[in-house]
Amino acid sequence: MRNARVLGWMPGTKPAKIPKRIPMNKKKINSNSIIMKTKKTKEGNVELYVPKGEELTKKASVFYNPEMKFDRYLSEVIVSIVKPKKICDCLGASGVRGLRYKSVSRGSEVVVNDKNPSAIKLAEKNAKLNKLKIRTEKKDANILLEEEMFDFIDIDPFGSPIFFLDSAANSIKNNGIVAITATDTGPLSGTSPLTCLRRYGIKSSRVDFSKELGLRILISATIKNFARYDMAFNPIFSYYKRHYFRVFGKVERGAGRTNNLLENFDYLSYCYNCGFRERGILDKCKHCKGKIKLLGSIYLGDFASKEFCDEILKKWWAKVKDIQEKSGPTRGQSITYSHLIRQKGSEEKLESYLTLPNISRFVRIIKEEQEFPPYYETHKICKWNKKKLRRIDELLDKLKGKKTHFTPTGIKTKKSFGEFIRNLS
Repeated sequence: MRNARVLGWMPGTKPAKIPKRIPMNKKKINSNSIIMKTKKTKEGNVELYVPKGEELTKKASVFYNPEMKFDRYLSEVIVSIVKPKKICDCLGASGVRGLRYKSVSRGSEVVVNDKNPSAIKLAEKNAKLNKLKIRTEKKDANILLEEEMFDFIDIDPFGSPIFFLDSAANSIKNNGIVAITATDTGPLSGTSPLTCLRRYGIKSSRVDFSKELGLRILISATIKNFARYDMAFNPIFSYYKRHYFRVFGKVERGAGRTNNLLENFDYLSYCYNCGFRERGILDKCKHCKGKIKLLGSIYLGDFASKEFCDEILKKWWAKVKDIQEKSGPTRGQSITYSHLIRQKGSEEKLESYLTLPNISRFVRIIKEEQEFPPYYETHKICKWNKKKLRRIDELLDKLKGKKTHFTPTGIKTKKSFGEFIRNLS
């Protein structure tokens, strides 16, 4: 009763109303009143205003990832090869990707879409800065893709692209290109197999070639998604890089083409004890008689076209030559690193000079590793089989193998697993 008096309430009377406490952090903020700090930068042929001092998270006012420059250089040259009439950058953010496409394909209609109003304002500001004409849309990407048809669709989300594939299949024209990025590398590479199963319909696993398995799971899910509409999604260039997977696919209509593509699906029998793998379904490991785990079924065909890789390389070296002719001490004279260091205002030229050779080597390795089964991660295989590893160059020569872009310690070979093990040391 004493406590009741302290509270100012006595039995038989109505308790006094306690005024609601208004939390300071619940104050409603008008999103239009938020001022975004920006800085000016340059990528390829375009100048850009990008967010300044923000973390690379979903909560960023406008998403811009400078670490994706490598991919944007590659994507830009692919667009310059295919020359699509109508391009859709579904999740445009700052507009950097769409503007770079427009800068190398002036005749294309480029649509930059983002449902974030701040992103669209920044994209329009960047278009005006570069005097490039693009169309902006402020819609959910799936709605836009249901409304219009495109020759080139780029899906570059924060996370998984799986939620946009049905709409992309309905929106892409025959013989068009769909480019997809997946940054959920953990589930795809075996860190969270059940998450991968939920999203992509295939259970991932921590195998020695987990990076290639992740890429193949992404390609497999995309092919099967398009196949439901009698559309063949043919991977013409795919790769893994640091924190993301990237796939470019040419889409052809027709049940026959789709069925032919699906012939490349099969299971992989894999042994966790020694690293043995073989296409098809086995009861036990042929090497150590250990237990077999089935992977798949997954796409086991080429993840890049050798012919298309040649086209990319041809374009790259034309670009390198152009930089050399325009940036050399005298017109036509060979460019050098030291010359660019001394040259005023040469930051972008220097970046291109350093980036282009790296990309050409990258594309060459991808070209050469086609028509091979998944790679062997030599360090892991040696550890599991208690072998001492010889030099990679010697091993490549012995096995008539190829390097892989997935990892510097990986090797691709058509030799049997037994021959591979015998030649390790």
